[in-house]
Amino acid sequence: MRLATEFVRLPFVYDVERLSQEVLAFSDADWVPHVQGFAGNTAIPLISLHGEANDSFNGPMQVTPQLERSPYIQQVLASFDEVFGRSRLMGLGAGCAVPEHRDINYHWYNRVRIHIPVLTNPEVLFYCGDTHVHMAAGETWIFDSWKPHRVENKSRENRVHLVVDTAGSGSFWKTVAESEWRCARQTRKAASVEDRFIPYEEGKAVSILTEQYNAPLVMHPGEIDALIQDIVFDMRAHPGNQQQSAMEFENVLHDFRFQWRRLWSLYGQSPDGWPHYEDLIHSVRIPSTKLLLASNGGSAIRTFSARVLNAALNTALAQQY
Repeated sequence: MRLATEFVRLPFVYDVERLSQEVLAFSDADWVPHVQGFAGNTAIPLISLHGEANDSFNGPMQVTPQLERSPYIQQVLASFDEVFGRSRLMGLGAGCAVPEHRDINYHWYNRVRIHIPVLTNPEVLFYCGDTHVHMAAGETWIFDSWKPHRVENKSRENRVHLVVDTAGSGSFWKTVAESEWRCARQTRKAASVEDRFIPYEEGKAVSILTEQYNAPLVMHPGEIDALIQDIVFDMRAHPGNQQQSAMEFENVLHDFRFQWRRLWSLYGQSPDGWPHYEDLIHSVRIPSTKLLLASNGGSAIRTFSARVLNAALNTALAQQY
């Protein structure tokens, strides 16, 4: 999700010793390799599709057995009183890195990732845009995942963060607006809210809210329009794009959204329409030209594919809906 600045530290602090105890209680078998095979990157699913060991963004999310046996991590999550999507413990081995990337798919359009460092040290640096921070153990951070970002662990110790995905309620975003902001020059504005320490409470039972509806069965034409118009305006704002190529791609985008609305008028979410929606998705002829977005320097074409084409139809969710 795009933010007004690269990093925001939220005013919540957690018991690092207790968090560390629960993290270190996991065995090597609990840690799974990164889905893209990045060296030294591992994870333990805490909230996942059906509470199983997977990396899916879509479908009913449930707590995993690993989270069920971690009472303080449960209390940490519940303290936000938010609805959570896919969430994990994320490990980064000594001397390893998370390669630079941008989060451009549909999941990230309306979601932010909360980071709570558990095992870390000052040689672990998080880069976003043209700035970087060290997130200290027990602190709470969010960042602009739309911009290019990466992580470097230059130390001889493994790093572990608790990472939690959420769209955030009105209360959450009010807290963000009132929190400490860190801008590109590493300066600070005075926070209008004080840090709040959330301790471990022995025997405290909590309820964790998890996403049940997080992707459309058939995306509504209004959402298709909004997602495409955002890409169009961002692409127009990049001074390096060749005008003729940009216009040709715009025509492809507008033709797609008009055709989608036509099909919706006939079928809505009815199964009778699914083959027609699928045919339309596969019929899109994307040009091979290079077109960039002004806001993050990423590919406009790749963003359209990830955010719209790959997310507009999710027939696997039919039973749930």
